[in-house]
Amino acid sequence: MKSLLKPTLIKIILTFVLLVLSSWLWGMVVRFVISDTCPIGFPLQFYLSWGPCPPGTSCSEFNGLWLVVDLIFWYLVSALLTQWFQKLSRSRVGGKNKME
Repeated sequence: MKSLLKPTLIKIILTFVLLVLSSWLWGMVVRFVISDTCPIGFPLQFYLSWGPCPPGTSCSEFNGLWLVVDLIFWYLVSALLTQWFQKLSRSRVGGKNKME
């Protein structure tokens, strides 16, 4: 369990790639359905802006807690993915050695 949660460069990079990619894809879906909103974040939208906005008002909101939860969620997903790929590569290498 410790090795699963231990931070590595690949886990951190994969976390941010997954966060940005999922936010971008979710934002495209939402903008296709509701054209005047712009969400960032998936599964939780930590930033949302909408328009048209009257002068002098704020037409956006940010939730820092949801950003932290999103980062934790994508870190766990990236940790599980890297562990799965490591096990898959080990089994393939081990399987080739057994056959030789």
